[in-house]
Amino acid sequence: ETVKPVFKATETTPPLKGRYNILMVGSDARKDRTGVRPDSLTVASIDASTGRTVLVSLPRNLQNVPFAEDSPMRKVYPYGYNCGPTCLLNAVHTTAQNRKDLYPDSTDPGLDATIDAVEGATNLKSNYYVMVNLNGFKGLVNAVGGVTMDVKTRIAMFGHDDAYKQAYIEPGVQKLDGQKALWYARSRVQADDFTRMGRQKCLMAAILSQLSPQKVLVNATKIAKSGKELLSTNIPAVELGQFADLALKSRGEKISVVSLVPPAVSTVNPNFPAIPAMIQAAVDKSEKAPAATSGPKKKDVTQRAANTTEDLMATC
Repeated sequence: ETVKPVFKATETTPPLKGRYNILMVGSDARKDRTGVRPDSLTVASIDASTGRTVLVSLPRNLQNVPFAEDSPMRKVYPYGYNCGPTCLLNAVHTTAQNRKDLYPDSTDPGLDATIDAVEGATNLKSNYYVMVNLNGFKGLVNAVGGVTMDVKTRIAMFGHDDAYKQAYIEPGVQKLDGQKALWYARSRVQADDFTRMGRQKCLMAAILSQLSPQKVLVNATKIAKSGKELLSTNIPAVELGQFADLALKSRGEKISVVSLVPPAVSTVNPNFPAIPAMIQAAVDKSEKAPAATSGPKKKDVTQRAANTTEDLMATC
């Protein structure tokens, strides 16, 4: 009952140069907001044979993003999404959400335009996308009994408009429930976007390592219930077996990270021609790297180090 409504797509795409590129979008759609503004945009580039993964993370405030050459948005913005400081990467969805004239066959023009922007910025053609509803994400974490995290610094569980709450996640190794896990991923008070991006990747790594087949099986009913609220995707059901196998393989491999953030990439005036080379270098290094070990963990008090690492599990 979960597979039918969630994995209803039928079109499959083959690996590109031996890799699957899957765009993971964290959506913050709410009743009190107009449109969808992705809080998190990450391309998981996965070796189709080994499951080795490189996460390419794009900041929400990236400016002047070029659209893919075959994108309808390129006709509107031939020199990139360059209409000023409000034209950030996470605003593409809202800008294009009603542009059926550009995407006549699309059920979500805003999402298609966002995919085109990510492809234009990274030169990575997406096989599939997964859009995660961040409130539904709480249900997934609760369904599996929480996720254990090494919280490096105190994290505010409030925004600028409700600072009176003064609730925090204190530092230390602890199990987070769905509500705390969501704040761990999203909190920006007393932090910045880039630290938050690092925390998000640490959370991805923790879920990957802790969601064992046994835990998934035991909690299957709860996970299924959260799944309908959690995500939308164009991954067809016939691909689920293959991606489950890749997920199991990737649990034993290092995860590398490339983040398009300062100082490597300016968010205001990005050097887009240099970005594909950065990504390819990370892919080449990932494919040649030795297998992961359980050696000593590197420590970083801000978790910004998770934005540029060859071993995400160890860094987090």
